[in-house]
Amino acid sequence: MFLGSCKEQLASEVVLELKDLKYFVAVYEANSFMRASISLATVQSNVSFRIRRLEADLGATLFIRLRRGVKPTTKGDLFYRYAKDVLGKIEEARDMVKKPNAA
Repeated sequence: MFLGSCKEQLASEVVLELKDLKYFVAVYEANSFMRASISLATVQSNVSFRIRRLEADLGATLFIRLRRGVKPTTKGDLFYRYAKDVLGKIEEARDMVKKPNAA
């Protein structure tokens, strides 16, 4: 019984990868899957897949798909602020640990 409840809990958790956040920020800032894929040095289908999976995991539409590019939704704008903060904190932590006198 315990094992079943653990599986259900894990299935309902959102698992975000740093790469998902990086791809999301790139699309947000480029307003385009194609331009984001170029800046990320990957194919557009990888970017689209990760954004669709991220939206499914969050249960929210982050971008409105237009004929030419994308436009963030209100939730996309909100998520962008958090994604930028998380990525910034990780970069800050990396820089602090790399310092010679880091404790």
